[in-house]
Amino acid sequence: MYNSHIGRQGRKAPIWKTLQGTPKQPSSVECGYYVMRFMRDIITNPSLEFEKKFKKGKDQAPYPQEAIEEVRKEWAYFVCLHMEV
Repeated sequence: MYNSHIGRQGRKAPIWKTLQGTPKQPSSVECGYYVMRFMRDIITNPSLEFEKKFKKGKDQAPYPQEAIEEVRKEWAYFVCLHMEV
C-alpha cells in the first residue's frame, strides 16, 4: 500500500481471512442483502467473535427470510430519509 498524502510506503498489506461457515444465499438475486446482513452481524457483535461464529464445519444455512426483510426495511428507510429534500 502507498500513502499518497504523505508520499511513502504504508503498513503491510492486510491479511484477508475466508470464513468457511458463512450463510449461503439460495440464489443470485439477494447477494447485496446478504452482504449487508453479514456486515451488520459483524459490526453489531460486541465480542468481535464473529470468526468463531462462522467457523468451518458450522451450519451454512441461509439467513431466514425475516433477517433479509429486516435489512431491506432498514435500507429502504435509510434511502427514503436521505432522499427527502
